[in-house]
Amino acid sequence: MSSPFSSPEGRQRWRRGDNFVQYEQRNSDVSSDTNISYSQDRRRVFKNVVNVQSKKRRLLPVELEDPLRNWVPLREGDDILFDVDNGEGEGAAGEKRKRYESSDEPMKLWRPHMSLFLDELLRHEAAETASERCATCKTSFDSKARRFTCTHCGTFLTCLRCAEWNGRYWARVTLCTLGSVYQLGHGGFPCPHPASKVRQMVVMDFPSIHTIDYRYCACDASDDANNLQQLLRNRWYPATTIDPATCATFATLETYRLLNVVANVNVQDFIGTMERKSDATRIHSIPDRYKAFGLMCRQWACLKRLKRAGRAHDERGVAGTKNGECAVLCWACPHDTINLPNNWRDVSPEFQFLFILILAVDANFRMRHRLRANERDDPPLASGWGYMQEEGPYKEFLRTCVDEEDVSTCIAFQALLQKNTKMTTGLRSSGIGGVVCARHELVRPQGLGDLQKGERYSNMDYIVLAAVLGIAALILAISYDVVCQWKVKFLKRMETMPERLRLDMSTITVLFGLPVWHAAAHEEKCRVQNSLTFLDGMGRTDGEGIERFWSRLIAIAWASRVMGRGAREDAIEDKVDHENFEKNMAHGTTLPRKLVVAIDERDRQIEAFKQVDSTLEPELRTEWQAIIDAWKADPDETNPYETKEGTRAASETSIRRQLAQEELDEVKAGGGRLHGTSTSSFLVMGLQLENLQIRIRKELKGRALLVGDQTERVAQLRRSFFIKLSKFRRLQLVYMPSAAEQLEEDEEARDAELAPPEAEDIKIYMPSGLSAARRAACAGELVRKEARLREGQMGDLVVKLRRCLLSRRHLWEWREENVGQRAGTRAASLGARVQANLDEAARKYRCSREALIQLVGVDGCSEWKELRAQDVRVDDEQDNDAAARRKLSNVGRSSREAKRTRRLARAGHSREEMSWIWTSGGGPADDEGEELREAVRIEWSRAKARRDRWVEEVQHLREEMRRVLRFLSWKALWWEKRAAVDRPVGEDIKAGLRSYASRQAASARDISRRFKVIWDGSASSAVRAAMREDEVFGRNWEADTSAEGVEGAREVEVEEADVFS
Repeated sequence: MSSPFSSPEGRQRWRRGDNFVQYEQRNSDVSSDTNISYSQDRRRVFKNVVNVQSKKRRLLPVELEDPLRNWVPLREGDDILFDVDNGEGEGAAGEKRKRYESSDEPMKLWRPHMSLFLDELLRHEAAETASERCATCKTSFDSKARRFTCTHCGTFLTCLRCAEWNGRYWARVTLCTLGSVYQLGHGGFPCPHPASKVRQMVVMDFPSIHTIDYRYCACDASDDANNLQQLLRNRWYPATTIDPATCATFATLETYRLLNVVANVNVQDFIGTMERKSDATRIHSIPDRYKAFGLMCRQWACLKRLKRAGRAHDERGVAGTKNGECAVLCWACPHDTINLPNNWRDVSPEFQFLFILILAVDANFRMRHRLRANERDDPPLASGWGYMQEEGPYKEFLRTCVDEEDVSTCIAFQALLQKNTKMTTGLRSSGIGGVVCARHELVRPQGLGDLQKGERYSNMDYIVLAAVLGIAALILAISYDVVCQWKVKFLKRMETMPERLRLDMSTITVLFGLPVWHAAAHEEKCRVQNSLTFLDGMGRTDGEGIERFWSRLIAIAWASRVMGRGAREDAIEDKVDHENFEKNMAHGTTLPRKLVVAIDERDRQIEAFKQVDSTLEPELRTEWQAIIDAWKADPDETNPYETKEGTRAASETSIRRQLAQEELDEVKAGGGRLHGTSTSSFLVMGLQLENLQIRIRKELKGRALLVGDQTERVAQLRRSFFIKLSKFRRLQLVYMPSAAEQLEEDEEARDAELAPPEAEDIKIYMPSGLSAARRAACAGELVRKEARLREGQMGDLVVKLRRCLLSRRHLWEWREENVGQRAGTRAASLGARVQANLDEAARKYRCSREALIQLVGVDGCSEWKELRAQDVRVDDEQDNDAAARRKLSNVGRSSREAKRTRRLARAGHSREEMSWIWTSGGGPADDEGEELREAVRIEWSRAKARRDRWVEEVQHLREEMRRVLRFLSWKALWWEKRAAVDRPVGEDIKAGLRSYASRQAASARDISRRFKVIWDGSASSAVRAAMREDEVFGRNWEADTSAEGVEGAREVEVEEADVFS
């Protein structure tokens, strides 16, 4: 702020004693201005605060209005007559077959009765009021009596299957053949005024099919219930609403629904099983009820979804159901007013990523649907109420779309190339587009839609925007395998969408990324620019959740391909509904297992990054961090994770020139004469002899491209070695007299009958090769000087390792882009030379480090780390935490699915940190070349990104566990409110509504308590479960590992945030 005395006017006002205001500019919780006045004598200053106003302070997650804010999970014969129905068949006399509304349009006939069926289902949730006496002993029930009902037989306790002893064996008989008539409406007792007409009914009661005689009730005890209601109250589901002749028990329909969604059993196999169970020999005629049962199953599944969604408790009724209202929501995803704190939008910016919604988008072309010539118009029962798009608005929008022009910024995909071709001939739908929450793999409400011509943008745009209606998130992230092209004009295309689907871009930030395993198909620039690893807030989300969902949905692909339009969509709805519920129930075990994996990897990545970061010069670290910050602020700036153009090796020629120069330098060093007799010259002679031995060993292995005859070449190197060794031995007697004693002992211990050792096997005995006692007898500063030479030698070798690694990586890239089949052999030879130089440098480094340890001890060479095999690498396409990432995605999956994922997405790198060789010595020096500096900067930037993502992953998982508990608490209260809803229905139905709502509320609280107990326990059980989940990634944890002591959640949040600073 400028001073009031900085201008003449200000000084004049001060002389007159005028007042002026000092405006507040500090960041604080209160905003105010300070009024300053001066006395006439200029000796006193008066200050008072004006314009006081409280500022809206950004909050930490532990400061939000959340009861779980301080909770931290897992701290630390005769001819058989066949009834053939050809749909439009004719009679024997050529007459048209008589049409029946119940068979021609069964769903149209049933749809108006949907509410009635739903109410009758709920009636059975309460205790039956008609049964006041026992059906067997006629004893009256008092208020304290325990009442039971048979869910298999229905209210009337009479089984439909029996057998009669005929003197030789038990013969099958039915109650119908014995003259029994099943009486409806009285809960097991005779009716005083039964209906006069005895009817016959085929009852499908798993595992058998029965034919029985029955009568309706005609007395006042039936409460004016019509025939349809009497069947439903007996837990018999009629196949039609007009004079039904086929029923299935509720238990049978529920058994099939579970077998269908869990084991993918179809209607034909289920009915075939019941027919064989009823009479495997087929001696007796068994009614064929395949079509009728298929219709009943569709209706039953639809009613179950409406019932679980609370549609019977809503005053609007079934007809008032909104789009997506019957879908099962993800408990762990953010939902405003449901599982988020009231003031969640006020969270501090560095924690806004906790309220991100990450979606995975993709298309599945195995779920195509064929056109059928004899198909009837059979729409789905609940179009748009669940996961599939509502047919009317969706198709109306697609009619307005024309052929699209691709914006090709990366590569061409099969799906996009075929979207405007004739590859869809004979298909109503070429596949399904889908949207799931990427972290939990649950399908979003209205997150599925049919595709007509491949993966068109118009279809996918509509499905994505419909799936995010009413989202509660500060950031929306979308993972899509063609996102590099799809995102280019996404916002422009959104302007042409229906107004209800348009996002308010002023309130939400939209990010785009590539799924981890699909990214390999993209160009390097595209892959780096859109990687989820480099986007803040993503955690370790891989974006491949929708692929795992497809793997479960395609189990019904073949069956649904030839279904009718309505049957197919209803089948998909029921399957997805089951998958979503199962995923929610799995949160209790999958979230803590993921948290254990994430905590372990987070700690490892933090420690690894600290080690490599601590060796960098502060100025270099500041410079590289500035590049990252600039790219995050503006994606058009230099990408810190991408190699700059012009710093990469351009061709094979440059690599050959570099290798030739290195070999020339090596020959010169090995063939030069030794001059002088100083201690330094003496030590240099010893180092040259060691290098010559290593060169001989390399020549003998034949891994490099040899010049001339190999035998002659090795002989020349050996002669050169012995000439230099003789000079070294003479000087050794002067500077290292104790070495002569060691040589004499070696000669005495050698077997005289054996040939003398070859040049490469002779021990030179530098000071580091002697014992401590004999080393003390060496001349002057010999030991100290060798240590300094060893350090310089290792420094040079680290630089050479870096260059060899870069040469090898660039050679591989260049070969993939430029080298054809003819040049393959030559390129392979060049690669062998690069690898030979790399191995030689690694051997020299290890030998020099061992020598330095002998001279100064382990503590004295802490700057020079051990060179492991996994350190001699350079990360490129795959993150080095890919193993942990795959383990995270496989949590909760079967061992077969996890094994298949590992086989398809196997990474080429071990689960190690960034190699220390890239930051050794404070990072690359200026004279090492721009290419090497770029490589080290990229390695450092990627290691930092990996660390940040794993820190976010831990925080994501803990917040998701809190959101699950909040969701279940909200759901319990939601159902309790529904129990008090007063609809204009009968008392028995009201009792059913109250009972069902109370049971659902209790179930939500029971699940919440179960999850809380699991998550409050020690981490050891979660660790062991994670190890059993995938033994390949298991680590040796101690059996008695216990949880860390519970500390304040605020300290945990701040501690995890500190690693970003």
